[in-house]
Amino acid sequence: MHPEVVTDTAGACPICQMRLVAVRLESVWSCQLHPDLTKFQAGRCPIDGRTLVRMIKAVSFTCPVHPKVNDVNPGRCAIDKRPLVATYSLRPHGDHNPKHGGLFFMAPNNWHVEVTYPSAGLFRLYVYDDYSRPFVPNGFGGRIISVAGAAGKSAEKSADAATPFTRKPSAPVLEARMPGLALPATIAVKVRFQANEPEYRFDFPFLDYSKEPR
Repeated sequence: MHPEVVTDTAGACPICQMRLVAVRLESVWSCQLHPDLTKFQAGRCPIDGRTLVRMIKAVSFTCPVHPKVNDVNPGRCAIDKRPLVATYSLRPHGDHNPKHGGLFFMAPNNWHVEVTYPSAGLFRLYVYDDYSRPFVPNGFGGRIISVAGAAGKSAEKSADAATPFTRKPSAPVLEARMPGLALPATIAVKVRFQANEPEYRFDFPFLDYSKEPR
């Protein structure tokens, strides 16, 4: 019920009190934008050419003919004795790599945000779920509440004076513009993931412009 709960001892889930089950975790190589890809050595994504990054995935062993057979240990199928095949799946918080060359943070509600600064005065805000998959929740909103430029001075803005992020219609990304701001720059952002949640604050310092990973 709560796959984010991982412990090295047997017992009950601290959230729902259900019995914990064994899980095998493994560090593998995968693609930031195509995380279902699993490789066992460094290289490049065959889909988009990006450099592969380390991720933690769950590995289980299944029967190729009887998919209901699923074991945490390698071996043979109990039904037809075929060798079990390793299957890799995403885990909550198994990937905290920035997807777009920005600064990546986990929020108190277990979702994630990344902010990039690709060019002067332009900021992009990305939202990810607990599996680091991009999405924009219903009711999501973000705003820049303070800015510090090269002089290092900043002042928090009122709610009315804050600069909101607005969503691009063609992709799960939001943008905000701060004309005249160059480098270095630090912004403070408040985001609300859902209407019934509080705002969370994140501070993003940028010494250089963000670059998409290659």
